[in-house]
Amino acid sequence: MAEEKKKESASAPEGQNMLYLWAVGGLIIGLILGYVIFPGMAPAANTGTTVTGGNTTTAFTLDQSKVAQVAGFLQNYYFVSTGNDTTVAFTRYVDKGSYVELYYTVAGQEMPVLVSKDYKYFYAGAYDFTTTMSQMQAARAQAENQTATQAQGIPQSSNPQVLMFVMSYCPYGNQAEAGLVPVIQLLGDKATFEPVYIIYPSGNECADNNGTRYCSLHGNSELWQDVREKIIFNIYGEKKWAEYVGRADTECAVTNIDTCWATVANETGVNKTAVLAEFDANKFHILDGEIAMTTAYGVSGSPTIMINGATFNGGRTAQAYKDAICGAFNSAPSECGQNVTAGTTAAPASGSCG
Repeated sequence: MAEEKKKESASAPEGQNMLYLWAVGGLIIGLILGYVIFPGMAPAANTGTTVTGGNTTTAFTLDQSKVAQVAGFLQNYYFVSTGNDTTVAFTRYVDKGSYVELYYTVAGQEMPVLVSKDYKYFYAGAYDFTTTMSQMQAARAQAENQTATQAQGIPQSSNPQVLMFVMSYCPYGNQAEAGLVPVIQLLGDKATFEPVYIIYPSGNECADNNGTRYCSLHGNSELWQDVREKIIFNIYGEKKWAEYVGRADTECAVTNIDTCWATVANETGVNKTAVLAEFDANKFHILDGEIAMTTAYGVSGSPTIMINGATFNGGRTAQAYKDAICGAFNSAPSECGQNVTAGTTAAPASGSCG
């Protein structure tokens, strides 16, 4: 159900990269060729004073915040083009009457940026100032995400598949879930997320079904919560699962989860009667599925996060997860330009249960 839901809605617009290319390539070409396209745009010889050329229309006041925005744009453009950062410094401006030339040094070379006096447009081509700034920031974010993801060997796809191998009360798994919850809420309609619970065939405390043993590292209370959480995912999808798990991790403990789970279900709009009915009918079938998944992927430690089949080895923060998943898109959706503000406390990357 959850996977089918996403396949209908997960198609990130393939034109997004074209939009970035238009903003990046077309704009910079326009800036470089501005002298040719527009008459009278030759740079002024005097580099220390304001020079007025053409027919003066309105008085010009230098807006330092816009100057800084353009500097940031040029720095982002350089990163998107080369993969490296560089220093960009504003040096001077020239009042040309109907427009203004802002001069910057980029990688040690001075270049002009032509803007309208009301700071609404770039020239040539009259590119919208605010829109273009936003597009370049998104282009840089996508470039950074893809660089980080490719460095980890994570392949790209139109609909990244994210598997989260956890135990419901492994403290390290709960740290990972705290980082993943806001990312799932942000990207759950664009990528496919699925929790997989790590079940063992042997242990100190296990459930038995016709001679088959099902064991979770922290005992049967964790084992049955694994099943309930998977049922919630199967019924409601990953966003409701993320909401429920985020609350259960903080409001309940493995010592009281046998009753506390229902309280959190009521608080988050989960039908506990439906969960219990599915639990009674299919709990061992669900456990068999989890064992099959962990065996197929060779996973034994909680947490293990896999993106498009590759293991993610980065930090356990919302931002780290978001960057890695966004970099796994062929064309990142607009949501990747948003910040994630919850669950961002860094957790040890080396700790695990298993």
